[in-house]
Amino acid sequence: MSCKKMVSCVIIGIMVLALVSSHANAITCTEAVSTLMPCKDYLVGISDVVSVPCCTGASALNGKVKTKPELKSMCECLKQAAAALHVIPERAKNLPGICKITTPVPIDPNADCNSI
Repeated sequence: MSCKKMVSCVIIGIMVLALVSSHANAITCTEAVSTLMPCKDYLVGISDVVSVPCCTGASALNGKVKTKPELKSMCECLKQAAAALHVIPERAKNLPGICKITTPVPIDPNADCNSI
């Protein structure tokens, strides 16, 4: 199976899992992953440039997740997506600064979501 097909399958799997396990949050895991897809090339090291659509998506997502349960749920969602896509942790940590946004929790694929 080609790398592109494998990544697509993983993303679809995460989206299906999110639909099955999502709570009544302001934004679902599926929506969050979809919103951040323009960041994928930067986050996995294919590109050294963060695109405008990436920062637009990151900013939009940041504005939709407000409560502690939502933050914890989104943390778990994005950790799963980061692991599945092999996101480079340092790039994930740098994204808020590059996009000039402040996040309520650290952007880190290794974050402890239970501490939120």
